[in-house]
Amino acid sequence: MARNIARTAVDTVRWVGHQLIEPLRADDELKNFTLSIPETQTTTVDGDIGWANRPPAVVNCPRCDSEIQQSRSIETIDCPRCVGEFDAEEFAALELLYLQCPVCGTRMEHGNRHPNTIDVPEWATCERCRYHWEFEHF
Repeated sequence: MARNIARTAVDTVRWVGHQLIEPLRADDELKNFTLSIPETQTTTVDGDIGWANRPPAVVNCPRCDSEIQQSRSIETIDCPRCVGEFDAEEFAALELLYLQCPVCGTRMEHGNRHPNTIDVPEWATCERCRYHWEFEHF
């Protein structure tokens, strides 16, 4: 009887130890593993660099004052409400309302480190999922 109780206690301790250690084991398939881009030197979870990888942007249509979403930086900017259509190169001339996180869809904080030289955002960070984008980081 004492042996059975001892064996049950040992089995219980092993099970509890396994439950505590299992989440800390390496994920062999790396399904849940992402790294921030090292160039940003931040505590972000995921990120990209370069204008081609810019998050989706929402700009103001200068003709009808509605929001236009530009999913990719190379796409034309076409207003869904009026006949306004702008080339991707005209992005800097339009009023940027916000950048949208490509991971979770939240509005991103964004800014410009060199406002006298560059007319477009140079960085954006999602406060919700910690995704970070850099125009270019030197």
